[in-house]
Amino acid sequence: MSRLTLSAVAVVAAVAATAPAPARALITETYDKLAYLTFTGPVQVPGVTLNAGTYRFHLTNPETSRNVLQVMSHDGAIVYAMFHTMPDGRTKVTEDPTVSYRETPAGVPPAIKSIFYGGEHRGYEFVYPKGGPVMFREVWRQPEVTYAPMPATPVPEGTITAVEPTPEIVVETEPMPAEESTPPPVPELPRTASPLPLIGVGGLTSLLVGLGLGMLRRKVN
Repeated sequence: MSRLTLSAVAVVAAVAATAPAPARALITETYDKLAYLTFTGPVQVPGVTLNAGTYRFHLTNPETSRNVLQVMSHDGAIVYAMFHTMPDGRTKVTEDPTVSYRETPAGVPPAIKSIFYGGEHRGYEFVYPKGGPVMFREVWRQPEVTYAPMPATPVPEGTITAVEPTPEIVVETEPMPAEESTPPPVPELPRTASPLPLIGVGGLTSLLVGLGLGMLRRKVN
């Protein structure tokens, strides 16, 4: 190799050493994929509906399984959900963590489909239980009203309680007026004969009595 060629190689090496490195995005990422997400309204994750607020999403056990996510409260004191995920991808990369949603009917909280971390094309798609996320508005039934009898007041032992007599119900009625009873009239026998036969019968009877008395006297004498 000539002296001129060696000089050219040295110049190129010097330029390469002094040239600035290409710019790279600074990505802050934890080993367990910890991200704090704030929602302005209720959202669905597998197994639960989260109210508006800030929640922390992270891998449950990043050393043994990097496909199980856990959702906790902002301070990590409450665990709201833990579920499996499967790989998902996107074409546009963002600097901050973001989520994609599934379409839901009007009035139904949106369901999170996947979570993507800043600077990554690969994401984590949530695996919902059988039946998928809720796709209908929950209708709460009005509870039935039941009435329980009032408990009796306990009476201490040895206490004599007076039993109030049951009041008698008296119904006053006006007496019915007595009906005046009149004996039925005695029917009169029809007068069909004259009194002469009766007089004759009486005279004959007297005559027979007189004869009987005369004969009795004779027997006695």
